[in-house]
Amino acid sequence: MPQPTDEKLYEKIKNELLPQKEVQKVINKTESIICFEDMSIMNRAHSLAFYELLGDANMMNQELEKYQAVTPERIQATANAIFQDQNRNTLYYYSKN
Repeated sequence: MPQPTDEKLYEKIKNELLPQKEVQKVINKTESIICFEDMSIMNRAHSLAFYELLGDANMMNQELEKYQAVTPERIQATANAIFQDQNRNTLYYYSKN
């Protein structure tokens, strides 16, 4: 069962738009990480191979555009689609003792 604080967070994300300024901060940080990551030939080759394994090496060139397309509204719509009671699972695990 999700913790009460998790439940409150899920409801807040579902019902309130995140501030555009905060979303932009995350986008900027992600853009910086992607740009610096691809400065190394080895990292660039790794990314290219990864996207080729996914089926389209050109996706590497579209990655940044996808992050830049994120909006508070899209985050809220996704949260509303994902954070639903029927999408929950509970895992019980017990010690051997």
